[in-house]
Amino acid sequence: MSDIAVMTRRGLVLMARSPMTVATAAAMPTILLLLMSVSFGKMVMPQAGLAEYVQYAAPVFATMGVLFGSLSTAIAAHQDRTSGFDDRLRTLPISPIAPLAGRIVADIARNALTLAVITVVAVALGFRFQNGLLGGVVYFAIPLAVGFGVAWFMVAVAMMADSAESAVGALNAMLLLMTFFSTGLVKLGDFPGWAQPIATANPVSRIAAAMRNATTAGESVFGSDAVISLAWAVGLTLVFGVVATRAYSRAR
Repeated sequence: MSDIAVMTRRGLVLMARSPMTVATAAAMPTILLLLMSVSFGKMVMPQAGLAEYVQYAAPVFATMGVLFGSLSTAIAAHQDRTSGFDDRLRTLPISPIAPLAGRIVADIARNALTLAVITVVAVALGFRFQNGLLGGVVYFAIPLAVGFGVAWFMVAVAMMADSAESAVGALNAMLLLMTFFSTGLVKLGDFPGWAQPIATANPVSRIAAAMRNATTAGESVFGSDAVISLAWAVGLTLVFGVVATRAYSRAR
């Protein structure tokens, strides 16, 4: 734990020295939230106003900020691997999980800031926390938990990728497909019949639905979508935590 704490501190210091890391993670989802809510909202909900569509769609843009922010986790982990930093660590009596876990724990702070920025913009457009404090806690906790699991997946890829560019290119395409092929932007009935089972199974659909339910009056603050989202977070952490740590240890 002390090793993880030291590496977490390093990650936070690096983040403080590079504020553009947070700005970059929040920029694209925030811009898409603004553009799509204004130009796309009426097509999805013809009878609704801007605020109603933002109440529906804001969770997926917040989730997008966390998912795409995790790409920087993969890049940084790959840079540590190829720059010689990991080689220096291997000369020390340090836990093999500490360099990976420390970076991922530090990235929780970046994800929290990204969520805050996107949520502030959504509130300005009409988004509201209609289920009180508990709903707000669930709204923030679910994407942060999922982001922790996704970060382990990203690090596992970084430990095995030949180059950061190839890894990020493939991961970026995958995240875009998952985001736009979900019920975060449009309702399930608006998808063609063959696509509806895919959109339903998409974990991004579950995450966005859990966040939406937590902040919408009359919905269960912590329902089945929240449970499934947390199950994804736990599963990703357990599976790819082991994969990433073993890949790191083999490189020793």
